[in-house]
Amino acid sequence: MPTKNSHPDLTVLAVSGFLLGSIKKSKFESYSDLLEKLNSYDARANILFKPSLQLLFLLGLVDYHRKNDLIEYVGP
Repeated sequence: MPTKNSHPDLTVLAVSGFLLGSIKKSKFESYSDLLEKLNSYDARANILFKPSLQLLFLLGLVDYHRKNDLIEYVGP
C-alpha cells in the first residue's frame, strides 16, 4: 500500500505506466524482455512486475498469449 513516504516510481501505477509504454511501442513484448526492461529501469521495481501486469490485464489493456509467452497491447 502506498504511503506519503513511497517513492513515486516504485508504485504499481508507475510501473504499470512504464510497462504499458513499452508494450505499446512494439504491440507485442515477451514476458522476459519486459522484465529485463523493468530491471534496467529500476531493479527495485521487480517486486511490482506481476501486480502491474495484473492491473493492466484487469483494465483490459493487455492480453497474454501462453503459447508464445507474449504480452499483447489490446487497449484503445
